[in-house]
Amino acid sequence: MKTRTHDLIKIALLSAIAAVLMQLGIKLPMLFPSFLEVDFSEVPALIGILTISPMSGIIIITLKNLLKLVMFGTSTAFVGELANWVVSIAYVLPIMYLVRKDKSFQTVVIGIFLGIISMSIIGGVMNYYIMLPFYAKAFMPMDVIIGMGHAIIPAITDKFTLVVWSIIPFNIFKGIIVSITSVVILKSLYPVLKKLKIA
Repeated sequence: MKTRTHDLIKIALLSAIAAVLMQLGIKLPMLFPSFLEVDFSEVPALIGILTISPMSGIIIITLKNLLKLVMFGTSTAFVGELANWVVSIAYVLPIMYLVRKDKSFQTVVIGIFLGIISMSIIGGVMNYYIMLPFYAKAFMPMDVIIGMGHAIIPAITDKFTLVVWSIIPFNIFKGIIVSITSVVILKSLYPVLKKLKIA
C-alpha cells in the first residue's frame, strides 16, 4: 500500500511538471512555422515509464493535458490538447511495450527510435485531417498557413507538402530533442533516485 501511494504521488508530481512544460513551448521560426512549438512535456512521461511503471506513461500524458486545461485553459478549443495527447501517446506506446520486461539501455533506445517514428506519422495524420483544417477555420486561412511554411521551405505549396516538409520533420526533431533530454536527465538523476529508493 505504501509503495502504491508513493507511486501515485510521483505520477501526480510528474504530471504537474509536464503540464507546466507543455505551456512553455519554444518557437523555432528559422526552421518551422511559428504555430509549431517544441515543448518537453513528454520528458516526465518517459521518466515515469522507466522509474515507476510502463502504464504510468499514459496516465501522466492524460493528466498533464487535463491539468494544463485547468491551470492555463485552452487557446485552440481543446483541439491542441487532443492532438498533443494523441501524439504523446504515439511516442510512448512503443517504449511502454518494449520496457515491460527489459529496461536495458539498448531496449530503451529502440523504443525511443520507434516512438519517434510513431509520433511523426501520427502527428502528420492528425495535422492533415484535424489540426490544420481546424486552424484554417478558426484562426487563419489555409493559404496563410501554407504561406508560413513556404516562406521557410519553398517546396511547401499545399497542405500535403506542409505536412511532409514541415509537420513530420518537426515531430522527428522534437522527438529527438525530447529523447536526448530524457536520457540525460535519467542518467544524471538515477544515482540520487536509487539512493532515495525512488527509482
